[in-house]
Amino acid sequence: MLSLKSGAALIVTLIVAVLAYIVASQFQSNANLLVILPSVFSVITTLTLYLISIAIQNKSESAPGTSAASTQSKSSSSANESGIATLYVGNLAYKANEKLVQEYFETVGTVKSVRLVKDKKTGRRKGFGFVEVSQSDESTFINKMNETEFMERSIIVRPANEKQH
Repeated sequence: MLSLKSGAALIVTLIVAVLAYIVASQFQSNANLLVILPSVFSVITTLTLYLISIAIQNKSESAPGTSAASTQSKSSSSANESGIATLYVGNLAYKANEKLVQEYFETVGTVKSVRLVKDKKTGRRKGFGFVEVSQSDESTFINKMNETEFMERSIIVRPANEKQH
């Protein structure tokens, strides 16, 4: 089934093709061309404005949080289905990097990935990040790693909250 936008685009394409054929067939007679050309441009302009109004209406009707929330719930459900848990790791030393954090966490079990958060302007690490581990090992990592000393700081390890948009 065609969506409203793709259906409208198809209609506009067909109308423009028909109008182009009419203009081309009338091109042999310059007098007829002068009569039909303003009508062609008027129809094309009207259809374009109609499509723009539909796009604006569709955009204003969709709630800003709705699509993001549905996208987030899809991604979190796929993460749960794949058996990956994300842990929040806080109070990290600013000089810690992904490799060091991964090596430290691998003393407990297998680490899927490590993402440390950086300041967008300065590029400096903010002292926290996220570690992805097997969902079955999540509680083991939390119990063994929370409040342990890493690079002379007591780190915080807990389940990551779902990102809210």
